[in-house]
Amino acid sequence: MRALSILLLTLLMLGGCVIQVDSLDYQNNVSDYEIKKIVKEVLSSQNDINRAGIITSDGLQNLQRTHQNRDYFSNRYTCQDNGYATIRFEGSDFSLTFSSGDSFGIEYNDCSFIAPYYDENRINGTISFDIYQNMQDYQSTLLNFNVNYANTHFYTNNSDIYFDGSLGVHYDFDNPTENLNITFSTNYLSIENNHFYQKDTFNDVVLDFHLDTLTLQYRYNYSGSLYNSYLGRLSFSTIEPMQGYKDHNPSSGIFKITNKYIQILVIPQDDYYVDLIVKNRYQPYQNHTIHTTWINIGL
Repeated sequence: MRALSILLLTLLMLGGCVIQVDSLDYQNNVSDYEIKKIVKEVLSSQNDINRAGIITSDGLQNLQRTHQNRDYFSNRYTCQDNGYATIRFEGSDFSLTFSSGDSFGIEYNDCSFIAPYYDENRINGTISFDIYQNMQDYQSTLLNFNVNYANTHFYTNNSDIYFDGSLGVHYDFDNPTENLNITFSTNYLSIENNHFYQKDTFNDVVLDFHLDTLTLQYRYNYSGSLYNSYLGRLSFSTIEPMQGYKDHNPSSGIFKITNKYIQILVIPQDDYYVDLIVKNRYQPYQNHTIHTTWINIGL
């Protein structure tokens, strides 16, 4: 499906992960090293939001029907590589057609499949979906649904992740202009990566991502807050859309991150250099600008 192949490109554009250990919420003096960790954590957290939506789409796409004919339908699917998933429908019949307002749930049992961006995928746990579109739109250019995770476990060779909460997914591809628009939104989503001993809790987050699939130029707006056990509570918003090319870092835009004590403005100079303007709310003499590179931040 073309929709999913384009989604994979957005995953490549949003990357990175950070190892955390203890909280900056009560520290007035924050080092440049910690400033860079904050910037990396917030910007790379888009990858986690994006991954949650893509995992959901791939988990659905790779289910294979075991029994179905005109008179009988089994709601158990075998997975592509191993395991199975059980689907329960609400507001619909067993025909696998749906319309706006329908919902259904999937219980994964060691459901394994191969995706191009991971060597192996395995899902356990429960996911439920609220549908906001009609079946005929699903096959072409529109995806519009809400997914609810209940301690859903996703495993790959280099990730061991638990999802809890909900995520709204709106995907719209405009054929005439070849423009892709994706919006992920959540009031609450918890993502715990056991490989990195890391847990992020997202609140009131909206990620709007636009991609011109002909030129591969992108732009995004990202806002909300997240709590991290080491970095504490971080709020963020986009003052001017962050823009860039393909899988490169942004080359323009203004992005703001705040915690209890400091404000950081992230201002790309190009896709290699970036300025971090740091303002301390209580100790103005600590205000300064960090001239650095995306690589030095870890992105």
